[in-house]
Amino acid sequence: MTILVVDDDIRINELLTDIFTMEGYETYSAFDGEQALKIIEKKGKSIDLIVLDVMMPEFDGWEVLSFVKDNTDCKVLMLTALTDENSEVKAIRSGADDYVPKPFKRAVLLERAKRLISDRRKEQSRKYQCESLVLSVMEHKVYIDEKEVKLTQKEFNLLHLLMKNSSIVLTREAILDKIWGYVYDGNDRTIDTHIKMLRHSIGDYSDKIRTVRGVGYSFEGEVKIL
Repeated sequence: MTILVVDDDIRINELLTDIFTMEGYETYSAFDGEQALKIIEKKGKSIDLIVLDVMMPEFDGWEVLSFVKDNTDCKVLMLTALTDENSEVKAIRSGADDYVPKPFKRAVLLERAKRLISDRRKEQSRKYQCESLVLSVMEHKVYIDEKEVKLTQKEFNLLHLLMKNSSIVLTREAILDKIWGYVYDGNDRTIDTHIKMLRHSIGDYSDKIRTVRGVGYSFEGEVKIL
């Protein structure tokens, strides 16, 4: 199990690294956002959890979080001195999986880290199946009739979100929050464009993605979790 610690405070970074290493985790350290992105690009799929500070040089924690959510399935625990309610809400809406203020309690931090890693491992082992359409989280691949369907990262994330919440209507705002992140400042019509691309990619299963006019989208079909 692997953890990446991202904090520009050398003392805190070393303390966190020691804590997680003593618990048996393989631990990497980054002291600014740029270092973090390089490690994520190289080790991304093997990293279970990123413990992420917000206020850092080069790229701040919000920028790193956005990159992580766009390109990996790593869990992110924000660990920051920003203790105001707005920052916590922004973290959760931007895709952070948990938020711990500094100063932190060692036991609490460890329990939250273990929970997030456990959640990721459980999710990674899952496959979602609707008839002959299969989405494998661990492989990060989609198959139809056992043949791989090539999807972009965003298309895969959209299909994963929709199948995981089958028969539930997801609003455009909810989809933006989950896939693009709360800090996304583009036009929400981009969702429609990506849905159109996804429908084209999955061919005969395109009608499983239902448009709810003026609201959002849902996946209509019996989805089994394998």
